[in-house]
Amino acid sequence: MNRQELRLALRMIPFLNELDGDAHGVLQLREKRWLVWHPDVVASLWRNDRTLGHPKSRTLSPLLGNGSMLWMDGPEHAEYRRFIGPALRGRNLVRYEEIIHELVGRTIEELRPGDRVGLAEWTRKLTLRVVGRIVLGVDDDVLLQAFSKWLDRRLGNRARTLAHRFLGRGVPRFDDEVDRMLLDRARNAEPPALAALLPPTNLRDQLVSLLFAGHETTAGATAWTFYWLDRNPELCEEIQAGDEELLTATIMESLRLCPPATLAGNRSTPTGLVLTPSIYLAHRRKESFPDPKSFDPHRFLGKRPPSSHFFPFGGGVRHCLGMDLALLEIRLIVTALLRRRQVRCLRPRSCAPQLRGAAMAPPPGLAMVTTCRP
Repeated sequence: MNRQELRLALRMIPFLNELDGDAHGVLQLREKRWLVWHPDVVASLWRNDRTLGHPKSRTLSPLLGNGSMLWMDGPEHAEYRRFIGPALRGRNLVRYEEIIHELVGRTIEELRPGDRVGLAEWTRKLTLRVVGRIVLGVDDDVLLQAFSKWLDRRLGNRARTLAHRFLGRGVPRFDDEVDRMLLDRARNAEPPALAALLPPTNLRDQLVSLLFAGHETTAGATAWTFYWLDRNPELCEEIQAGDEELLTATIMESLRLCPPATLAGNRSTPTGLVLTPSIYLAHRRKESFPDPKSFDPHRFLGKRPPSSHFFPFGGGVRHCLGMDLALLEIRLIVTALLRRRQVRCLRPRSCAPQLRGAAMAPPPGLAMVTTCRP
């Protein structure tokens, strides 16, 4: 690992900020690895994605397992997406909407007026409850708390992530008790729980991947949306009045400025070249988004940027299967909390992002206080 790669690994956000404004949109990290964010390069990757390889993440593969759907390629990957994709979109979203309403309502009721609650911690707890119900078919807070603690031990802050990545040397970092509880619950699941639809091969890896991918980035996106609404009270008032189009645009603008995933995985060519699309830098190109550092949801009203400019959920054949579910979840959480509570963020200006792996969330110090609405 050379100096450029080390800087990306150790100080990712400051390193990316130094590249902000570079119109070339490509940076050589080492002889055969490039960081890319120019729309033309990204568009070419998306077009040719079926012919490219998708190397495992050195940070996540020891946690999620080598059998995770995130590392599948070729026919195996295509078959998995055909198998699980329909359960995460279309008419199935109506059923999930009922689940989200129920769990959001319960979690909001647990907020005692006046309490200070870590914003990112609260959204992670809620989104893990939601994906836990969807995947396992039942509520199991004991299991989900154990799963959350296991993740925190590995990814809870940047120091833990780096220690896990560089000192673990790719050795699996499973938790036998968490895995046992997950498998026991999954083997007793009945449709429409996703666990009942999964093939038995690599079941543990698929369960962990669904729980991790199904809550971590959604939680970050939800927390960032609340952060920006707190910074823009007039916008918040319009959304509280029922402007759903503006709410969707606000979520999109939050995903642009604060993408919960900073990178869109790796792509490898037959010659051994590895290309890593940077979501963070692509979203801040002034050529794609005028005045890119300003928070302006109106840029998304009635407009849909090309997928080579705006790709918070990745792209190509690896775009996130749960995108529609995630957007539905964010909308319902924001709407329900604003309707039932008055929300205020504490110290919003000191909000340096926290990385959990390559996922970007508000720091633990960003707390919210809620009061009951009259």
